[in-house]
Amino acid sequence: MRDCDLINAFADFIRYGKRRAERTITGYRSDLEQFVDFLISESLTGEGEYAAYFSEKNQQPHKTDQSSVLPNADSDKVRAFMKYLRNKNYSQASIRRKLATLICFYNFLYSRHRLDFNPIVGIEAPRIKKHKPNILTEEQIHRLLHLPDIINWLGARDRIMLELLCNTGIRVSELVNLDIDDVDFGKQSLRVTSGSGKQRQLKLPLTAIETIRHYLQLMQKQTGFHEKSGRIALFINKFGKRLDTRSADRRIEKYILQAGFGKSITPFDLRHSFAQKLISHGISDTQLCQLLGFESVCATRSYAESLKSENSQLQNAF
Repeated sequence: MRDCDLINAFADFIRYGKRRAERTITGYRSDLEQFVDFLISESLTGEGEYAAYFSEKNQQPHKTDQSSVLPNADSDKVRAFMKYLRNKNYSQASIRRKLATLICFYNFLYSRHRLDFNPIVGIEAPRIKKHKPNILTEEQIHRLLHLPDIINWLGARDRIMLELLCNTGIRVSELVNLDIDDVDFGKQSLRVTSGSGKQRQLKLPLTAIETIRHYLQLMQKQTGFHEKSGRIALFINKFGKRLDTRSADRRIEKYILQAGFGKSITPFDLRHSFAQKLISHGISDTQLCQLLGFESVCATRSYAESLKSENSQLQNAF
């Protein structure tokens, strides 16, 4: 069976059986196609250095509709792929994610009796250093929120992005997935959709509603993107396209550095800070689960306990 047929079958299983988001499925496809390219090039060069091979030959990476190498991969090939990624300076987190894709994929094939052996058995994922949550104070959050220049639409966009992250605790991936009609201006609420498709309604402060209105008015006046094309994405880039997660991360990181917080603070720490504020006010695990969009109360309880047990590096520094 061709590699593309196996990948498509796996994608359907993830989409309909696991109900994963399309961006997650796209990530799985990308990881598997990279592994196919690696296997093809290794069979041609004997070294697994497929990037160098295709560069020298001025060829494009192999297409999965022309190959059938995934069913024949063994544990040595998977380990060689992990070694290749390390040699190319991929982060430990990226390597873990790619290995997780292979584990899910080959477990799927093996469970469907499409393989006689499972090549990922016995392969351990590289350990990564867990990020220690940093909790920002109210003064620090205030300083961060007032950094963007809201005279222009890009600054107004960044301001409301920061406000939503700090005042609702949503994930950056959920933030960029918002559409304009997810905002209910009358009820002052926001409809948020998680990566698994689960929706939740969050109450917004009046200041956030006013900032969203200001941003939309400026954006339409200065660019006309929504007037001309009827786009529904709440957050767009200067080309009128939906802002992606990495671009949003970079914008937020820019303001974190401008605020003088240092590189140890990440966009996810805004979520931690929001959660810590709720916990300090005695919110229940069930309520916290609903607000933050966790899959279970058990996972929420573990998260809350981890926040309680961690000492804030930032607060100690100030």
